[in-house]
Amino acid sequence: MSRVRVAVLMGGPSPEREVSLRTGQQIMQALDPGRYDVLPVEVRRDGRWVLPGGATSLGSGNAPSADSAPPTDPPGALAPVRGDALGIDRVMGQGPIDVVFIAMHGPYGEDGTVQGLLELAGIPYTGSGVLASALAMDKLRSRQLFGFNDIPVPAYLAVGRDRGTADRAGLVGEVATTLGYPCVVKPNALGSSIAVTIVRDPGMLAPALDLAFRYGEPALIEEFIQGTEITCGIVEDPTSGRPQALPLIEIVPRREFFDYEAKYTPGASEEICPARLPPEVARRAQDVAVRAHQVLGCRDMSRVDMFVRGDQVIVLEVNTIPGMTGVSLLPQAARAAGTEFPALLDRIVSCALARRTPKPA
Repeated sequence: MSRVRVAVLMGGPSPEREVSLRTGQQIMQALDPGRYDVLPVEVRRDGRWVLPGGATSLGSGNAPSADSAPPTDPPGALAPVRGDALGIDRVMGQGPIDVVFIAMHGPYGEDGTVQGLLELAGIPYTGSGVLASALAMDKLRSRQLFGFNDIPVPAYLAVGRDRGTADRAGLVGEVATTLGYPCVVKPNALGSSIAVTIVRDPGMLAPALDLAFRYGEPALIEEFIQGTEITCGIVEDPTSGRPQALPLIEIVPRREFFDYEAKYTPGASEEICPARLPPEVARRAQDVAVRAHQVLGCRDMSRVDMFVRGDQVIVLEVNTIPGMTGVSLLPQAARAAGTEFPALLDRIVSCALARRTPKPA
């Protein structure tokens, strides 16, 4: 039997670029070479697609380019993109691709953009489709859908740049009345806790909003939840498409909260699996996570981030392309359920291949 040709798509201009490259590397290393022929594809900061063997390539060892070194400073804003309309043609020029494994996080990779490109090219890909990806990335729209479907979310305000700049005194008062201090300010469409600020007094609100607006608008101001932070991985059955909730992971950051450094620095947080919750609360959290996955129309896999406050389960967001680094949560949860990382990747690839349209005879 011939091997399945998998293009691992990673990088991009997103502030989550470095995490994406780590995810892509882990995926390439874990895919069984006896079953898969792996083609690494890096999307550079300016939108160019880079393939092995070129002048600016990933190199013979499939390592990320020099442009991709892990950051020493916090991630910057979204890089300008010049576009690369022929990028996908160069990928296809390397030979037929059976499936693209998307390992790009954040804007352009997780928001439906590259999914739409692959749909137009007729290439199967892992993960959620265009609409579900866009909805999950947009925290405001996903929370509106969750509210319509009785899925609890934090109390929040969505603030555009105009009001955040021109009516700061009024906004400070509204936050005090509706949410209270401390509160949390975050970008609407970004992950990895980038530009998330805990605002402990009114004087911190304006700079926190300015930081969030660097990554687009609106910004979200939400209640500060005191409770147990948990996450639930979801994987689907390749045959039936039925989503399965993995064991819950409890997150205990050793920093102020589960920020970028706490997520990607080994030892910066304690991750306890299964989460230390009463059985009935744990079951309800898993049920809520599956419902959130289904309400958005997600597929293959996702990771649902939540808080438990008393016996209430509150959904923060759904990640359609969870991290697959050495400290990532979805592989940890799968391992706790008895599925090692290579088998998890097999399952995700199988889900994508099951959607492949047979070519006409």
